[in-house]
Amino acid sequence: MESLPLDHTASDTMQRRFLSSLRPGQLLESLFDNVPGAFFFVKDIESRFMGGSLSFAQTLGEVSIDVMIGRTDYDYSPDFLADGFYADDQRVIRTGQAITNQIELVPSADGSLDWLCTSKIPLFGEDGSVVGLAGVTRIIRDSDSVYADHPEMRKIVDFVREHYREKLSVADLAKVGGISVSSQERLFKKTFELTPLMYLRRTRLNAACKMLRDSTLGLAEIAVQCGFNDQTNMTRAFSQELKITPLKYRRSFSDARSSRSGRSGPIVLRSQI
Repeated sequence: MESLPLDHTASDTMQRRFLSSLRPGQLLESLFDNVPGAFFFVKDIESRFMGGSLSFAQTLGEVSIDVMIGRTDYDYSPDFLADGFYADDQRVIRTGQAITNQIELVPSADGSLDWLCTSKIPLFGEDGSVVGLAGVTRIIRDSDSVYADHPEMRKIVDFVREHYREKLSVADLAKVGGISVSSQERLFKKTFELTPLMYLRRTRLNAACKMLRDSTLGLAEIAVQCGFNDQTNMTRAFSQELKITPLKYRRSFSDARSSRSGRSGPIVLRSQI
């Protein structure tokens, strides 16, 4: 079939006619349900959920996105996290500018941590004003496929997981993998979108979060066992990455677990993900 060139007005009219003929929920929502580890959501100007992918709802412990309509991050996340989500939402809505590929560390229901990469874009109404936002977030995880082309990365990652309690430098990790420091930096950013030191810190924070949830050990002891050397360094890492102190994290995580004891999903999947 021969295609004919269309002017801008004609192509715009054709596109609008096509999109208006579609039943809602057939495009992005369904598409993201088939993209492993990626989640789509829509919010109004008050940061209330207005839609999203089924996978996003299920990750938060709901059976469908319809159940979430009108709710906010405060219904699914501890306040210390929801405050940050709301602030980012409102920045997008206030400025009309997108947040792209924002990488953040957030806790899951089992006490472990996930690195999330989130993007948010403003949604505009017919009059040009911002009426909400759409966002997509994905979990950054390693997998066997990651190591197929770079087996040296598996050596480094396995070493970090076994020796995170020890004092480690970037040079130490590069030596384990048999590569240069610069090559290691490049591979980590390509593979995980993280630096080697960020990965090491994430591993230590992961261990600390589990111990804060599952044990009654004091903060100083947890800090030493997780490779932070002392409580001050652990507190600094928590404040920088999670925007909360270890003690408040222990209390908030416990409260969130109690309030959502009937749900199977994580207490949060940072929706800015």
